Amino acid sequence: MVKSTPCIAAIGIMAIVSLMGCEKKTYQSFEELDNANIREYIQRNNLTVHQYKETDLFYQILEEGTGNPIDYTKTYPIVYTVKSLDGVYNAVDTLSSANRYADYFGYFPFGSAYAGTPTVERTGDFKEVIREVLQKTNGKLRIIVPSRIMYGRKGLPRLGIPPNASLDYVVTIHDNFADYEEAVIQRMIANASLDIDDFTKSEDRIYYQIIEQGTGAAITADSTVTVDYTLKDPKGNVLDSGTDSEFNLAGGVISAWPKIVPLINKGGKIRFFTPSDYAYGKTGNTNIAPFLSLDFEVEVKDE
Repeated sequence: MVKSTPCIAAIGIMAIVSLMGCEKKTYQSFEELDNANIREYIQRNNLTVHQYKETDLFYQILEEGTGNPIDYTKTYPIVYTVKSLDGVYNAVDTLSSANRYADYFGYFPFGSAYAGTPTVERTGDFKEVIREVLQKTNGKLRIIVPSRIMYGRKGLPRLGIPPNASLDYVVTIHDNFADYEEAVIQRMIANASLDIDDFTKSEDRIYYQIIEQGTGAAITADSTVTVDYTLKDPKGNVLDSGTDSEFNLAGGVISAWPKIVPLINKGGKIRFFTPSDYAYGKTGNTNIAPFLSLDFEVEVKDE
C-alpha cells in the first residue's frame, strides 16, 4: 500500500476545497445569444415586426409588393441595405455598388456561384419570408436575421461584419426597373451638384448635357474617335479614365456611346448619365457591379 506524503495530501485537500468553492456558471448558447440581441434591438428601436412562422426571423412590410409574383427561378435586380444590430457594420447607401444583387432569386443573397454551400442552404427561411410575405415585386421588406444563419461566430472580416452579428436587412425586389434607374440617375445628377434642367433626356432614358458642341467633323454611330474620358459610379467615385483613348463606336464600347457621342462634333465635349441597360446590364462585369447606372464625361479630339 502506497502512503500519501503530507505535502501531497495537503495539495489534494486544497484542490477539493477550491472546486467546492467555485460557483457554477451558466453560459448562453449561440441561439440564446442571437435571440436576446434581436429582442433588445427590436425594443430599443421600437420596431413593429412579426415573427415568421416558427422561425427566429422577424419581418416588417415597409412597402407592399405591387408587381408580379416573386418566382425562385427568375432573375431579379434586388437592392438592399444591411447593418449589424450593434451598428459596427453599416451598409445602408443604396447607391453603393455593394448593395445590389442580380441573379436567380433562389440564390439570394449570396449568388449562384455559392449555390449548394452550407451558408446558402441555411438561408432558406430568409428567401421564404420574402416570397411568402412580400409575394410580389416592387415591394420593400425588413428582415432581421440571426447571425447563426448568416456569417456565424466568425463574421466576415473582409466586409467588416463582426462575429455573432445578427443583421437587419431592408430588401427591395424590382420589376419595373426603368423607374428605379430613373430615380437613381436623378439622384446622381443632384449629388454631383448639377442642375437636372441643364440635361436632356433621350428616348433611351439617357440624360445628357452638351458642354461643347465642337467644330470638327460630324461623328456617326460607326466612327472611330480619340477621346479623353472619365467614368464615375453613382456615388461619384472614378471607376475608369483615359487620355487619347481610341474607340470605334460600332464595337468595343457600351451601347450608350454610339447613341450619345454622335450628338457632338469632333472637338466637342459631352456628359451623360446612362441606365445600366445601355451599359453593363444586370450582370455587370469584373469591375462594374450589377445594374449600375454610370456617369460619363467624354471629350472627342479634333484630329
